[in-house]
Amino acid sequence: MKRCLIAIGVTACIAVAAAAALAPAGGSARTVTAIAWKPCKHGAGVQCGSIRVPVDWAKPDGPKITVRFARRPADEPTKRVGTLFYQAGGPNDGGIDYLQPGHAELVFSAALRERFDIVGVDPRGFGESTRVRCRVPLVVPGVTLFPRTSRQFKRLVEHNRAVGESCLEHTGTLLGHVDAESIARDHEAIRAAMGVDKVSFLSLSYDAQVAAIYAQLYPKHVRTMAIDAVLEHDLSDTLAVAAEVGTAEDAFDRFAAWCRTAPNCALKGRDVGRFYDRLVASADRNPIPVKGAVRPVSGEDIRLNTQRGLYWKHATIFGPTWSWAGFSRALVAAAAGDAEAFATSPAASKDGYEQAVFCNDYPSSIHTYAEMLRRVEMGKQLAPHLKGASQAWTTVRCIGWPVKAANPRRTLDVRGAPPILLVNATHDPSTSYAWAHGLAQQIRGSVLLTRVGDGHTSYNASPCARAAVDRYLVTGITPAPNAVCTR
Repeated sequence: MKRCLIAIGVTACIAVAAAAALAPAGGSARTVTAIAWKPCKHGAGVQCGSIRVPVDWAKPDGPKITVRFARRPADEPTKRVGTLFYQAGGPNDGGIDYLQPGHAELVFSAALRERFDIVGVDPRGFGESTRVRCRVPLVVPGVTLFPRTSRQFKRLVEHNRAVGESCLEHTGTLLGHVDAESIARDHEAIRAAMGVDKVSFLSLSYDAQVAAIYAQLYPKHVRTMAIDAVLEHDLSDTLAVAAEVGTAEDAFDRFAAWCRTAPNCALKGRDVGRFYDRLVASADRNPIPVKGAVRPVSGEDIRLNTQRGLYWKHATIFGPTWSWAGFSRALVAAAAGDAEAFATSPAASKDGYEQAVFCNDYPSSIHTYAEMLRRVEMGKQLAPHLKGASQAWTTVRCIGWPVKAANPRRTLDVRGAPPILLVNATHDPSTSYAWAHGLAQQIRGSVLLTRVGDGHTSYNASPCARAAVDRYLVTGITPAPNAVCTR
């Protein structure tokens, strides 16, 4: 296949591929498509393109949607080693924005920018691709994700169903196909349309499963693949939630211990656990009004947004607010009556994409009020402060969801790909370190790099991990088995 020559500023470039739409079982070619590259509206030097793909890959001749993506050409074309797919995680995140000038320099190392054409995709259902659209908001007054009465549980299930039905009405059958496997097949269609034989991956967090599924389906098209912050998709609903509940509580405890002596913690020297518990209890009794929010901020809202506040120990590319110090200031502000950091905006509440993804990939096993009470008790026992609040907990919004899961939990068996690098922190607040070991068992020949430390993902938090990932992606040489980063 011929790769289209790239020239910055060229208005259009056509790459004809041999196989953009793939048959679901064998992955054989069915159609030929082309990408019309053009400058992105976001900034010079980055090219945007799109392809049409089936809503349902099991029906390749059925209705189509548009998947859009961007490509940032390598800074040093003579040193170029290939094409790198960047998968930002989420869900509710895409790849296009990260490639724009001013962003790419923060996200990607000089080595990756020099040696790779970097491609960022807005996944089906999100961003500039054909979107999931809903009218009934996810977050409304009077609905709790921690029901304590049968009436509250019934209200939750009814609301979940209403949200799902509104999404189905305004999105159509795409709602049942925003799953990890469909997204993996979309990436393969993009690879084929670009005329590239092998691609590399840098996949974060939720996109770990997209990358792993891609490697299982298309191992011969993987050049290198680094998966940072690992999800394990084969655990039962209960075990998966329990693991994330525990890792989020562990991160909170470490944050509280850090605050005792950290000069930039707004709660320095205080009993953070007691302060937090009192704040949550007070907000539950008297929710805190926030102008423009969909509802006053309750203790439940504070707990549900705590995991996000623990994502990065130190300030990162996302700014000083997204750090443990920033989270400590948000807690102090909430106690003083300003709970904006924990509020849900109308726009966020109406975006049902993330929930649609969860319900396709991680459906809830809860069906009855008795099962819900058992889950609530588990949250209390495993997490005395957060009481279970975590991203995994929000899968209870899938109880009553009107669309069957397209990609239910299952064990992978990845073979035939080059060695794949997995990276996970020991105290990641979102992805349990144990999950990395679990997925490593499902990917033959994989290598696990352990980062001893805090925070979600490692590539942008650890110089050691970043260097190891860069070296691997460029050369294909993995770190030694069971290597450890301590910085």
